Amino acid sequence: MSELRVNRLAEQIKKEITYVLATKVKNHDLGFVTVTEVALTGDYSQAKVFYTVLGGEREKEKTKEAFKKIKGFVKSEVAKKIKIRKFPELIFQYDTTAEYALHIESLIASVSKKEKDEEKNN
Repeated sequence: MSELRVNRLAEQIKKEITYVLATKVKNHDLGFVTVTEVALTGDYSQAKVFYTVLGGEREKEKTKEAFKKIKGFVKSEVAKKIKIRKFPELIFQYDTTAEYALHIESLIASVSKKEKDEEKNN
């Protein structure tokens, strides 16, 4: 399939999953979740749903377990809205991009601080 079509469908799946999580899911273990991206395979067999959750490690684990429980429900609700022959398997995966970006930012800040300190000492 064309890459444009795959990307368009992935974006539509992301939008529908976000809607279902906000309006139809009543699982209290599901933390404050943001769906950041959906990566769809070219043959539409799998859709990796990347998400972030507000809170610490405990909230991440609770949310991960909650997604295991509601995966089938979310898939069926989204499949009702998006008409394709075979709806992809949803794989929920925590998105570490934001944490990684903060880590890189802190490394850059520490390097620039060291450089400024060295300039002051010279």
